[in-house]
Amino acid sequence: MTGMKKLLFSITCAFYWIAPAFAQDPLEQKVNLVLKNATLEEALYQLSGQAGITLSFSNDILPKKNITLRLRRYRLSEALNILLRDTPLRYRAINSSIVALYKIDTPKTPAILRFTLSGFLEDAQSGEPLIGANVYVEGSQRGAITNEYGFFSLTLPAGEADIQFSYTGYESQNQRIALQSNQQLNIALKGLVALPEVVVVANDSSEKARRLAWSDEILSIAEVQTLPALGGESDLIRTTHLLPGVQTGTDGVGGIHVRGGNPGQNLILIDGVPVYNISHAAGVFSIFNTSAVRSARLVKGGFPARYGGMLSSVLDVRTKEGNKKHLAGAAEVGALSGRLSLEGPIEKDKSSFFISGRWSFLDWYIRPISEQQKRARREQGSNGYNFYDLNAKLNFTLSDADRIYLSYYQGSDEYDNYGRRSDRLTLQTQDGESEDYLFDQSYSEGLDWGNKVAALRWNHVFSSRLFANTTLTYSNLSVGVNYAASDSLRIASNNQVLFRSFDFGRYRSGIEDVGAKIDFDLIPSTRHYFRFGMGVTRHQFRPGVLFYNDSASGIPDSAETTGNTAIDATEYAFYLEDEYNISNRFMLNAGLRIAGFSVRNRNYHSAEPRLSVYWQALSKLSFKSSFSFSKQYLHLLSNSDIGLPTDLWAPATARVKPQSAWQTELGFDYVPNQHINLSVEGYYKKMENLLSFSEGAFFLNDWERNVTVGEGLSYGLEALLNWRYGKTKGWISYSLSWTDRQFEKVNLGQRYPFKFDRRHDLKIVLTHRLNSWCELSADWVYSSGFAYSLPLLQYRIEIPGVIPPPPVEVLDYGSKNKYRMPYYHRLDIGVNFYYRTGKLEHTANVGVYNLYDRRNPLYYSLRTKYINENNDLRPVKEFVQVWLIPILPSVNYSIKF
Repeated sequence: MTGMKKLLFSITCAFYWIAPAFAQDPLEQKVNLVLKNATLEEALYQLSGQAGITLSFSNDILPKKNITLRLRRYRLSEALNILLRDTPLRYRAINSSIVALYKIDTPKTPAILRFTLSGFLEDAQSGEPLIGANVYVEGSQRGAITNEYGFFSLTLPAGEADIQFSYTGYESQNQRIALQSNQQLNIALKGLVALPEVVVVANDSSEKARRLAWSDEILSIAEVQTLPALGGESDLIRTTHLLPGVQTGTDGVGGIHVRGGNPGQNLILIDGVPVYNISHAAGVFSIFNTSAVRSARLVKGGFPARYGGMLSSVLDVRTKEGNKKHLAGAAEVGALSGRLSLEGPIEKDKSSFFISGRWSFLDWYIRPISEQQKRARREQGSNGYNFYDLNAKLNFTLSDADRIYLSYYQGSDEYDNYGRRSDRLTLQTQDGESEDYLFDQSYSEGLDWGNKVAALRWNHVFSSRLFANTTLTYSNLSVGVNYAASDSLRIASNNQVLFRSFDFGRYRSGIEDVGAKIDFDLIPSTRHYFRFGMGVTRHQFRPGVLFYNDSASGIPDSAETTGNTAIDATEYAFYLEDEYNISNRFMLNAGLRIAGFSVRNRNYHSAEPRLSVYWQALSKLSFKSSFSFSKQYLHLLSNSDIGLPTDLWAPATARVKPQSAWQTELGFDYVPNQHINLSVEGYYKKMENLLSFSEGAFFLNDWERNVTVGEGLSYGLEALLNWRYGKTKGWISYSLSWTDRQFEKVNLGQRYPFKFDRRHDLKIVLTHRLNSWCELSADWVYSSGFAYSLPLLQYRIEIPGVIPPPPVEVLDYGSKNKYRMPYYHRLDIGVNFYYRTGKLEHTANVGVYNLYDRRNPLYYSLRTKYINENNDLRPVKEFVQVWLIPILPSVNYSIKF
């Protein structure tokens, strides 16, 4: 490698020495110079300014000497000869604008002066920063990518360079830069006039391969809004379901499971702040309003060291900053929800605001329908459901080096179900007379959950090569469940109460975070990109439940309060990573994360190494590999299989150790032409110290004593084929995977398939542009059924010590998750219409979810029905399939100004 570097450097120097023969000789320029007791460095800088050229040298080779002289209309060569007299320095013209100085004992290694070009890339129409934009030096292999705030830094040899600035969906911009000092340059790119299209192949295939080297997917919001949508509701999380390695339950219920993980192992970030519940309607929709989202990035493996705290994936979502140029807005209405957005400058080009709200219409449908259904059962009451989201942001550019952002998110779900029923019963007394009895029943159920997320960020550019972001964070998840039921029996004639019972239950839980962190980007050269930083978070866990029971005349006879003590914990981390471009074909990302967790006088520490390697073997073929180890100090405990918000967040404690996982990957990318990109990855993932409730444990009582510790294993193969031919674009993703679990107190300690152990998972996405105003889209999903358990036997047992012993019916489920649901498959289609009237942009969408009305089961319910057998009623058990969403047409309309 050293010999190759010397050869390449010699060839470069030879080119530099030959080039002046074809250009104007800078040494013949006339200069004037007046010096009085000046250092050699000061003299050279003054001479450089006089001649209008760059003198390339290193300060380390300059001898210490003071110079006093006066020169008038001397050639540059003559002036240099005088200044360098009695020194070991010589000079040589590199080209028409650069003269290099070098020591006489190393004539072939002149010191090449380098300067740094840095700045921000933004949208020309709104001033929004462009994340992941490309900065490329034409005719070379040098380049840079903007970070999460649109900042880039590129160190180049002094002189002229042709720089190309590009970003998907925007017009590229080319500029010739005369780099004679460190320079800051902010670039505004114009969006393409063409309508949004699905981006399936990156502009630069090597850059796409580099991103995929760490199982990294950049999600285009334009793509999300183009694809078929459930109820016309475009959704970021539902789009991730179409990627390889991402599993979910029926119709999205149950959250996202990445490479054998569970929903509590995903690090979900909104503007860098963790959020702990991303679901509306148990996962059918997510909290991400696409009108407020600017960019999203999904990482499934090979995690860079800057990400930590969770085991399975990272979803980094950045919201819009606000238009700094002019006032803009959007309104959207669909079958299930409506949205409004407004943004604009506070001070043009200096500060801006953004606010967006979304609210559901579900209550308008559910409540009248439920009232009608309850009346048919002779009940009074109804049930309803609503959700809303609010996003807001302010940002201020204080100077070229300082920017401040304040972002806020709040969302909530509310479900209620109540009813009352009265019946009159007429019974015969022993003396043959009839007596009327009144039987009253009432019930009320309520469920609410919501998130609050806030961030205050300060970006500071220390220099052209050092960028810093300081963030104060706040995150809160609150969950509440209320239940009440009463029964009473009284005599109608005198209103005497014969029987009364009243049950009340209330469940509250939550997690609240307050944190601070600082992150640095250091780009010393085009070969190294360092990221390092630290952070601390104060967690407060609030598990708690209150039960109340009254079975007499209104006086409580029992009350129980459990688990209502808050738990405080502190989590901290330090990290360092380096993206090292070893050569034009070989690069790696190496990092280390040091993390710790303190809770109830118990301290945990971990060292988490991360390594990813990329090798461009051929112009069309590249290979990639990664290894990562992660610790997670938070546990998500669930008593259900459908991801209800009543799932409990709990910390690692003295009894419960933190989770851990290590994962390794190996894959390749093949880009045969500009139309096709094929990526294939194999992975192996081992998870330890996973938690599950013990079989038969009561979910709400003392969770630490009712959990069992185990491990998980997941491995498989993933393939993603992107293509683009003319007006047709799309992708095919396929996953072949195996996932299992093993817990000491579950399934008799035997290993069993994880519920989301879906052997085959195939997804096809297709879009076709008919013309400038109409676009078709479709997706088809085909997956193996998830694993589940069914009771095999039913028998009766007697409880010892109880006289007379009442028999108790027990169901024997056999081996856990022994059975499989039918294959899940579904076809969705959509048509998008685009048109403009004056300054207004209109978009209309018509779609059908589950086009051929596939009844995919959500779960099987064991129910009892009675049959007449020889004039005798006999109970019979049967399994009933419960499904969620049938064929569902939708329409959506939006307008922007």
